[in-house]
Amino acid sequence: MRIGIVVTYHNFVNKFILPCLDSLNRNIDCPKFVCVFDNESEHKDNYKVVDFCHANKDFFYIRINDQSENGGLTATWNIGIDLCIQHDCEMIFIINDDILINDTWCFFVQAIADDNVIYGPITNNPGSAWTNRHECWTLKHFLGRNKKKQYCSNSKSRDEDPVNVGFVNGFCFGCTTKTFINNRYNEKLYFNPDFPFEGNETEFQLRLFNLQPTADNTRNKKLLRALDAHSRAIIIPRCYVYHYKNHAWKITGGGRFFKDQFG
Repeated sequence: MRIGIVVTYHNFVNKFILPCLDSLNRNIDCPKFVCVFDNESEHKDNYKVVDFCHANKDFFYIRINDQSENGGLTATWNIGIDLCIQHDCEMIFIINDDILINDTWCFFVQAIADDNVIYGPITNNPGSAWTNRHECWTLKHFLGRNKKKQYCSNSKSRDEDPVNVGFVNGFCFGCTTKTFINNRYNEKLYFNPDFPFEGNETEFQLRLFNLQPTADNTRNKKLLRALDAHSRAIIIPRCYVYHYKNHAWKITGGGRFFKDQFG
């Protein structure tokens, strides 16, 4: 079995993408094909990513010289999925460059079984993946004992069974290859190109859930947040990934690590 991984970066060579790639290289034992998209990075150490990919045969470096013309993040996902399919990958993972994995990744791979289902790991930044969104207004939430918290805990006391959730966050998720093929946006694309930097995974999940997505990502997120537990979105508590939650794609707005992007 071969797995495919698609990861895209823009600057932050030393802070994010190199540690990310190193964690993939060290912690994935099964055959893999990793598409590394350099989305117009201007970092002085960009050569290190090129050298890393050349030194590790499972990593494939692709330079995007004009991300606006190419279609941004969504285009790299669409192209990456096609490349993974061409390399006979049976399941495909989409991850951000600010993700670190560890040896629990094997449980993530083992858990992906059903087609037309989207899977995610637990993480230190779980987003809004509530099994019951109404619990956010309960006393348990304010005391820190809500169900959402179990997704961000990597303690031994957490529930190890897969959990149905309303949706899976887009910074790290996986599906069978058939899931992407069965749920194309159109004949050529898997993700809607109208969402080049955000909202692409949200729109995809709405289609996956047989719901009607809109052209407004804010509205799409509200549709997903209105769901209770959904059988087609599953969190795998046995897999833990660390997410730095960098927002520097919105360059004009700053971002938590904006000042470090060329460091």
